[in-house]
Amino acid sequence: MLSYKVDEEIELVLPRPEIDGRTVYQLIDRQRDYLKEFLPWSDLLQNEEQEIAAFKDLMKEFGSGQSMTFVVHYNGETVGMIDFHNINCHNHSAEIGYWLSQDMQGKGIITRAVKSICRLGFDSYQLNRIVIIMDCDNTASKKVAERSGFHYEGKLRSYLKNGEYYKDAYIYSLLKKEN
Repeated sequence: MLSYKVDEEIELVLPRPEIDGRTVYQLIDRQRDYLKEFLPWSDLLQNEEQEIAAFKDLMKEFGSGQSMTFVVHYNGETVGMIDFHNINCHNHSAEIGYWLSQDMQGKGIITRAVKSICRLGFDSYQLNRIVIIMDCDNTASKKVAERSGFHYEGKLRSYLKNGEYYKDAYIYSLLKKEN
């Protein structure tokens, strides 16, 4: 298992499709009502095989430098995911996405994971700019961005599609020189 240790409690693990796909699917399936507010894709995921296939695709994207996805472990338990996506090698930039199990909220897990993955991106992958884009109603994600040192850049109007509706999003950024 390839992993990146955040601290004594948190580890970011490259997904093992056949193993982590089942575990992550079960975590998502138990929390659909909680997750779907800000992660509309969670309703589209209908079985373990779809998650396993998604992880296989993510590992191909990792190999080609398009994305880098990690399963978040807290004291050895799978509790969520974090990733770099929309990696732009020419501009040395990427976006971060993350989600965390509802029962693990309030422990600083995602904030620590975001700070850590940013160090990894800046130090090992030569990123210069990292962005977080979130639904304007997602106050928890806004707090994560701010606690992680990201700077508010503005509002993206009708940027996120959730069901039949488009929602505004906030964009936050962090530069290597600010880390």
